[in-house]
Amino acid sequence: MTAAQTVILIAHEGRLEELLKLMEKRREVFEHYRLLATSETGAAIEERLGLEVTHLFSGRKGGEIQLCGLVCTNSVRAVFFLRDPAGAAPDEPDITPFYRACDLNNVPLATNLGTAVALTQWLGRKVARGREEAAP
Repeated sequence: MTAAQTVILIAHEGRLEELLKLMEKRREVFEHYRLLATSETGAAIEERLGLEVTHLFSGRKGGEIQLCGLVCTNSVRAVFFLRDPAGAAPDEPDITPFYRACDLNNVPLATNLGTAVALTQWLGRKVARGREEAAP
């Protein structure tokens, strides 16, 4: 698997269930990508779906910043960052640089369920196209 087949997954606590349900419904898409996540999101994905996830720091320990650095290396295909703007904690870190990194590096970023569904469909087309090119 190449680095450009990497997908980052982050979900605030109030949005984690939405991400997990989407991944269950479209598991065939996500199993074709290398998955990176903050520790909490990664643990939930592994427990519920049994998919292999590389865990980085938790959000409270700078996980978003660590993942932001990866976006800047042009090694990420897409980012799912389902956030809960209504339930943001006052001590939550500023993640504006994360959004900026995605914009500057032309990396698709889903921040809500609607864009996550659309991004999953796009990733699914990439997987299907790869299968067609590999067929004899």
